Amino acid sequence: MVPTKVSAPIYSDLRNQALTGSRAAFALGPAPAEAPAWGVLMETGVPDGSYTLVSMSDGSASLYLSSGGGVIGGIEHERVRRVSEAFVRFAGQSLAEMAATREFPLPRTGRTVFYVLTDSGVFTSEADENALVEEHHALSRLFYAGHDVITELRLVSAME
Repeated sequence: MVPTKVSAPIYSDLRNQALTGSRAAFALGPAPAEAPAWGVLMETGVPDGSYTLVSMSDGSASLYLSSGGGVIGGIEHERVRRVSEAFVRFAGQSLAEMAATREFPLPRTGRTVFYVLTDSGVFTSEADENALVEEHHALSRLFYAGHDVITELRLVSAME
């Protein structure tokens, strides 16, 4: 029997807010037509849970750990804002690789799921993390753009 992964309530709540919120609720401006995303989540399943990176078009970024930890905000740091905005823009340019969804399951261990938030709904794609790392997947560049955000969040949180 495979053990069930349990997520802390705060993780589930923050994740759900990001996935079901609206551009208006987050007070975000319109997305450009050529990259119509205003937000993106990148989630990866690990043996004891998962982690979720959330970036919004205003440059805000947060990293949620299913254990309940993480880093929230990031927008006050120029380096975080810059890579977060780029991640969202790139996600909006990657919609051809995704399908519309209304379901938001957590990723299995070793899998990464992208959820791209647009005025037309949420779009998703899932891939094996190794294929993304080894650049054998169409969304490998998006994966690395997300990890640029994670790196900057970790650097600024270490300074605080």
